[in-house]
Amino acid sequence: MTGFVVRRVAQGLFVVFAATVVVFLLTRAFTDPVDFVLPLEATAEERAAREAELGFDRPLLVQFGDYMSDLARGDFGESLWQPGRSTIDIVGQTLPKTLLLVGSGMFLAIGLAIPLGMFAALRPGGLLDRVLVTVSLVGLSMPQFFVGLLLIIVFAVNFGILPVGGFGGLRHLVLPAVALALPALGRLTMVVRSAMIDELNSQYVRAARAKGMRQRNVVAKHALRNAGVQVVTLSGWEIARALAGFTVVVEKVFAWPGFGFFALEAISRRDLFLLSTIVLVASVLVVAVNVLIDIVYKWIDPRIKLS
Repeated sequence: MTGFVVRRVAQGLFVVFAATVVVFLLTRAFTDPVDFVLPLEATAEERAAREAELGFDRPLLVQFGDYMSDLARGDFGESLWQPGRSTIDIVGQTLPKTLLLVGSGMFLAIGLAIPLGMFAALRPGGLLDRVLVTVSLVGLSMPQFFVGLLLIIVFAVNFGILPVGGFGGLRHLVLPAVALALPALGRLTMVVRSAMIDELNSQYVRAARAKGMRQRNVVAKHALRNAGVQVVTLSGWEIARALAGFTVVVEKVFAWPGFGFFALEAISRRDLFLLSTIVLVASVLVVAVNVLIDIVYKWIDPRIKLS
């Protein structure tokens, strides 16, 4: 187990390094950040002075060495949008808000999907099963921004029971979390339902029932546990997907000052340094989630060989 974790962490570090190289090339080799800093009417002398100040007048390999050295010291550079502020400080202020949103949305989605999918699988083709499948497909068909706007119109504008957006207490979190959870809830419910139907029709479940085992124990201790690998796989994908940038739409609609919202601001304000820091931190989070999911596999099903 320890050897597997070490190997997966090493692979994850390689992925992060590859992302670092890509980010560096996109911000240095294929674009000129000076174009985003100086006005269009800047003279050649002003451009040369700014390039020398930022270190862009040196060879690309030397710049990359300095870039990696700065990262190793925890220096991610200064924001072009907010001069004088470190990009990692900006990310450090916005990331907890995104983690709160993602954690709440995924807790809601996973917590509802497991019982709903399980109950639907107990009677395939029944009324509950048909309703859940229909609702899940409708939820998957609606764009996330439309869901967010619909929630605002119903609960904030018409009923006035929840705020339109912004960051604050629990009331501000409800609508963004629901908007983020609904598409994931539809996908997870369908996967839980399908996996549970397969497990409940398997030979070992029939044998357990023939021996007189109670239905509750058959479902909870055997079928649900064996179906857990598929559920964990999709849950990890949903979490990594949200952390990789799919919260952007929700954060923009609800003016939630998180990771994705500031990524859009960095793009609109042409702050390539802040955007590169956001990409690097997101890659680290995605790698960490994938390693954690692999470890959970072994805990759910000890038969899985982590090799």
